[in-house]
Amino acid sequence: MMLNIKPIFYFLRATLTGVFLFVAIQSYTQYNSLLWKISGNGLQQPSFLYGTMHTKDARVFAFGDSVMPAFNSTAAYAMELDVDATVSPALLGQLMMGGKHSIQKMMPAAEYHRLDSLFKIQSKGLSVKLFDNLSPMLLLMMLETQALGLSDSSISGNEEALDVYFFKEARKQHKKRIGIETIEEQMQAINSLSYKEQAAMLTEALQEMQRGTAASPALLQHYTNQQLDSLLLLNEAEAMPPKFYKALITDRNARMAQRMEAIIRQQSTFIAVGALHLPGSDGVIARLRQKGFTVLPHR
Repeated sequence: MMLNIKPIFYFLRATLTGVFLFVAIQSYTQYNSLLWKISGNGLQQPSFLYGTMHTKDARVFAFGDSVMPAFNSTAAYAMELDVDATVSPALLGQLMMGGKHSIQKMMPAAEYHRLDSLFKIQSKGLSVKLFDNLSPMLLLMMLETQALGLSDSSISGNEEALDVYFFKEARKQHKKRIGIETIEEQMQAINSLSYKEQAAMLTEALQEMQRGTAASPALLQHYTNQQLDSLLLLNEAEAMPPKFYKALITDRNARMAQRMEAIIRQQSTFIAVGALHLPGSDGVIARLRQKGFTVLPHR
């Protein structure tokens, strides 16, 4: 039996967004656009790369004048995961730790009680005990997603996040719809850390929340100002375990850039991926340029 991927897709997409937003930021000035035109290197028609944020906040839907014309001009739409794909029950099991593990047993009692209190506030009464066997990293990102307001449709009236909005527009226009990665690949990135390491990150995150040093919704302002450089990740090895950073960011950027090349050589495509995949020497913009493409801001 196969299951529809939509519920788990929304959860995982927000999870990866939460991971990114939880890391420190620094200001640069090189990447100051959300929309990029990809041309040259034998392409018959240009394609476009757009940095998204997985939120329903109305501010991210205030597109510049060039966004929808670029979207409408393309034959295909590509996003990180295909919303209409299916996932087997066996894969769903990777979200759970198994009967030998317990989040409560893996955390100091004080931090677990703090986690339970926060969870009850943000989930309107649900106890974290209901999720005691869930992967700690996924639980952390559920908490971060709610704290940053990324899943709150009441502030915008939008029923879907930005990347899913583009997906539905693509379906209306009968565009070809493409998933750049598979859900198995994204789960591998999350599971690159042991449960013990994940629980340690969850504990540290709770302590940062208490100190008031956790990620702030102000990051959304950097996004709406199209300051991708201000979202550039810092101190890769120190901000998160090096192997997790490699699996979650570096390896995925390389894989996505490689697949983007194959996609845009087949047809003109509007590509929408998380904004933090775009900037930096390891970002997809730099990687596409290294492949010989001209990638410039499109306004």
